[in-house]
Amino acid sequence: MRVTQKLLFGNFMRDVNKNRSEAGRIQSDLSSGRSVRVASQAPVPFQRSRILEENIRKEEQYQSNLDSGLRQGRLAQDTLDKMIDSLIEIKETTVKGASDSYGEENRVSMADQVKGIKVTLANALNLTYGDRYLFAGTNSDQAPFEVDGAGNVTNNSNANPPVIKAGDGVSIKFSVTGQELTTTPAGDMFTILGDIEQALINNDGAALNQLLTDVQDVIEHVTDKTSQLGNNINRMEYMFEQYESSKISQEADISGLVDTDYAQAFSDMQRNQVAYESAMAVHTTMFSNTLLDYL
Repeated sequence: MRVTQKLLFGNFMRDVNKNRSEAGRIQSDLSSGRSVRVASQAPVPFQRSRILEENIRKEEQYQSNLDSGLRQGRLAQDTLDKMIDSLIEIKETTVKGASDSYGEENRVSMADQVKGIKVTLANALNLTYGDRYLFAGTNSDQAPFEVDGAGNVTNNSNANPPVIKAGDGVSIKFSVTGQELTTTPAGDMFTILGDIEQALINNDGAALNQLLTDVQDVIEHVTDKTSQLGNNINRMEYMFEQYESSKISQEADISGLVDTDYAQAFSDMQRNQVAYESAMAVHTTMFSNTLLDYL
């Protein structure tokens, strides 16, 4: 096979164009930070990266739901903790009132104290977060408890607790409904508090003794509901952290699939530059002949 100048020049141009094409690709990888930008470059990694990105977006929405649920749940839990303290105070007042060492005047004063705590509890359970009443159940646009001038409490909540979507097929309660909270084994909480108030007004020590068991049942019931809410808060916190760890792992996987390996890219760029400069040097040497060289 005869090797002509035309053949040599053709090979030279092919190699130089290939070198320039590779240089352009490396430059694009470095400037964009992505080695795979369209599906045609690497179909499988590109598809896998898209699946992972969609999964991250879905889990970020679940994280947002959990974050909102945690803020509301902690607010509700704080209210219930204070509520338990108030109920314990009512129990202590009931114990005092049941003692024969206190007379009618003292018990009337205690009745006013119990009434004040009862009204405070009802108002506390009208807690709002944004435009939502946290203890109203799914009737979140309506105040769950109303107190009339005589101190009687009306419960407008329902038994459907508010929930957040925490995952595929996973819903978590982030509060307690007014009905759940006030419906105790001993009866309606506010009715029992009203009975204690009335027994104090009536100076009825025997009735107060009987109501001690009821108020203890109320305290245990509210404590149990608070504990359940605490468990849900812990569960939300755990899932939030799980999603955060999953996000870090998936982002690392995406980077491995489509992001530029800068160390490798810089190495390739230097190798390409050396090859280009070598080709140009060879070209200068081989194609420096003129017509005078053949005369």
